[in-house]
Amino acid sequence: MTQGQQRVFILGFGSIGVLLASQLQRNAQISVVPLLRSEKRLSDFENLRNTTSVKSLFLTGQPTNEVEFTGATCPEQFPKDWKIDNLIITTKTYQTKEALEPYMKFIHPQTNVMLVQNGLGVLEVLNNDIFSEYKPNLFQGVISHGIYQTSGFSFNHAGFGNLKISRLPSGDSDGIVQSNTFVKKDAENNSLLQVLVQPEFVKALNVMHLTYQELLLGQLEKYMVNACMNPVTSIVDSINGDLKDIAAPIFDLIIAECLEVLKIAYKPLFDYKPHDADYPSIDVIGILDHKRLLNFVLKIGCDLNRNNSSSMRQDVINLRDTEAEYINGYIVKLCKKLGLGPEYYKTNQTIETLVNLRLGLNRVRAAKGSDAK
Repeated sequence: MTQGQQRVFILGFGSIGVLLASQLQRNAQISVVPLLRSEKRLSDFENLRNTTSVKSLFLTGQPTNEVEFTGATCPEQFPKDWKIDNLIITTKTYQTKEALEPYMKFIHPQTNVMLVQNGLGVLEVLNNDIFSEYKPNLFQGVISHGIYQTSGFSFNHAGFGNLKISRLPSGDSDGIVQSNTFVKKDAENNSLLQVLVQPEFVKALNVMHLTYQELLLGQLEKYMVNACMNPVTSIVDSINGDLKDIAAPIFDLIIAECLEVLKIAYKPLFDYKPHDADYPSIDVIGILDHKRLLNFVLKIGCDLNRNNSSSMRQDVINLRDTEAEYINGYIVKLCKKLGLGPEYYKTNQTIETLVNLRLGLNRVRAAKGSDAK
């Protein structure tokens, strides 16, 4: 790190973490610090010369971007005199609490923390179990780029999407409304947002800085893609494009059930009306229309990201735990919290169960293969 640079820490150095880090590192004013989960993982990274590789499959010639990160560290080796001012979390949803805990002593009330993850429900866990004494400045990112691991710290950027970002409201779900003026002032005054709205970064990842109500709308739209593509590709073991002409019936069932529950859980968003000209006019009902969402999932998931292997499928292939609990399982949790019966969540519960069944089957087969050797 040279004088004048500011550190941006990345917790979760998988596909999304590497994609963000490799673009941020291009900014001479930024020193990106990957936070690896263990000394073993850090050693593996150092053996690869602290270098990541991202191949852009959607660009002519499929160019590869290799980037070196000399400041990578882990909980056991994190410098005691450092503090964390800017942190982007891209871990798997179910890993977030455990991954963040070792770094809480270096986080302060003015720290900027942005969550860029699939699924819903992580913030509730952090608010209940981690941010009990104070809350840092919390932001949300929603990313639709398709990227998957090929080996080690090498990845294929399979589909170009966007990155939506917003400050999270400090209150409950009724306080979702932010003005355009608030967003503009936030970008001018907040150190993390200043980095993320730099023209080069905006262009590289199609970054959109939004009000929270706009972000939440985009988050629920992306959630529908995840709730369909991730589990189904995992269950049938296929890349995204293989489902283009055959998956509409099961996607339709998933979307219908999710919409019915989300309309109850996120009623303030579905009832949103702009106060005046400074509040964005967004077509919530039109964007979250059932038929439109089905077409959106097929286009984004099966067409634009047709060469992508979903993150959940990659987890199932590699015998890792999945995020099903925070995607389809989130609908089940919401229903139980809201007092809604099984008729509201039976499809998503079945999908979550089938993902776990597929993962269990793969693990049994792998164990038998190991025993045979």
